[in-house]
Amino acid sequence: MAKCCGSSGCKCTVTAGPGVTVDGNGSTTLPYVISADAATPTPVTAGDTPTVDTTVGGTGTAGDPYVVSSAVILDPAPPGGGTNLAKAGPDGLFVECADVRQCFTAGDGAAYDPATGEISARVSADAGNTTTLGADGGLYTPAPTAADPTAVEAADTPTVDVTVTGAGTNADPYEVSAAVILDPAPPGGGTNLIGAGPDGLFVECAGVRQCVSAGDGAAYDPATGVLSARLSTDAGNAASFGTDGGIYAPGSSGADPTAVQAADTPTVDVTVSGTGTSADPYEVSAAVILDPAPPGGGSNLAHAGPDGVYVECADVRACLSAGDGIAYDAATGEIAATPTVVEAGTGTTVTGTGTAADPYEVSATPPETACGLTGDGSTGAPLAAAVAAWPYACDADTAAGGVYCDSTGQLRSEPRGQIAFQQNQQVLDFANVTVPTPEDTEVATHSIDIVNPDACRSAFVLLEAETDADFNLPAGAGAGLGMATDEMSYLRNSGSTTILDTHIQGTKVINAGTIPPGGTLTYTLPITMGRGSAGATYNRVQSFVRAFVFVL
Repeated sequence: MAKCCGSSGCKCTVTAGPGVTVDGNGSTTLPYVISADAATPTPVTAGDTPTVDTTVGGTGTAGDPYVVSSAVILDPAPPGGGTNLAKAGPDGLFVECADVRQCFTAGDGAAYDPATGEISARVSADAGNTTTLGADGGLYTPAPTAADPTAVEAADTPTVDVTVTGAGTNADPYEVSAAVILDPAPPGGGTNLIGAGPDGLFVECAGVRQCVSAGDGAAYDPATGVLSARLSTDAGNAASFGTDGGIYAPGSSGADPTAVQAADTPTVDVTVSGTGTSADPYEVSAAVILDPAPPGGGSNLAHAGPDGVYVECADVRACLSAGDGIAYDAATGEIAATPTVVEAGTGTTVTGTGTAADPYEVSATPPETACGLTGDGSTGAPLAAAVAAWPYACDADTAAGGVYCDSTGQLRSEPRGQIAFQQNQQVLDFANVTVPTPEDTEVATHSIDIVNPDACRSAFVLLEAETDADFNLPAGAGAGLGMATDEMSYLRNSGSTTILDTHIQGTKVINAGTIPPGGTLTYTLPITMGRGSAGATYNRVQSFVRAFVFVL
């Protein structure tokens, strides 16, 4: 700046950035003054993470600067399900040895003091063990002589799988390893609660709690493993929880006898008398309740006497009465059948008296038959349709028509055959159009809608189509007329003068197919010309389409 600025003013440019203001021109009398307090403070916000909770205080000015502080977040429920060993104190985070020591226990070959955290090897006291603690405090096993190496073999148990590798020499020592065997299907039929992880065997409380459930008088929370007594909610229960958390029920005394009260039902009236003392014991008695107005609206047939409840036959007999064909004596309860009366109706006769010795005999009188029926309705001459012999060479079973019955009961034959005729005419005038050269060129069409008059059967249609065209033929000119792809006729002027309005006419029979019952068929006739030459023209085309409709 000393080299840049002089008495005449500074040539350097100072530009204010965000949150900064610049005053002066850089001269010795009016130097640059850069300040930030008056500007808008730079925004600062807190950004938390899963492990740090950040807080921002202050407004970002010189008088009230931003204060950014952070607090470590300790997981209250670690994902492994245990207790978080890390703690926060006034001087920072800490994990103490006393907290960590509870995470360890001693297994085979080790001794562990959780009070001091000291781990040491535990030498087996089994006979023949050559391993001891050496003078330097380490495990010591004398090496076997080369001529007589110690034999080591694996001996599995139901709970441990032992493996031995190596030759037992200094160069290739024995290596004995063991793996705990966990029963995949315990004998009780449940799930094995012991698990094996990378850090050893484990049984967690969450696994054990599922083994316990609450029975009568107990409550159990499998989420926490808390067991407690469950008091009955029945009326009159005197048990409760005492001030010490135990079950409490006040004792009885002579002044507070057992309470007994009557509980009636819709059918029994219970009475309790006495005071419940030895001198005046409780006396409980019951009486049957008989409904004075039964729900069916009748009288109650049950009675109560000195010897109990009863219903007599005389009471029940009044409930019965005689219907059709039955005689009933309410005094004795006797039910008998009334004699059957049989009367002759139209076309029948009745004889006999209806007794076992002279039973009724009903017989039918022969019916009268008219045209088309034979027989009298008897077994020997049943009623039948009067028919003639089949006179045709074909089989009646496949070729004969049917006979039907209409809604009034009248016999009907197959629908009658029908023949219909429909036609229309078309006349088209043209202004001397040149006859096309290619054969079978369509110059007009003629359509007709053909209706099947029968609502029951399909119709067969034959068409007769007729076309007539007028031509102007100069000398040497020719023209052909046809229907669809069939050229029906051809004219040629072999003279030396023009022939005007000469015409040719063609007729054709066409199988148009079938029409469904009550349906309509639209047929379109293509009218064609061709082989036009030497200036031949046409000026009129007339056509007829005639339809013959057959329904058989």
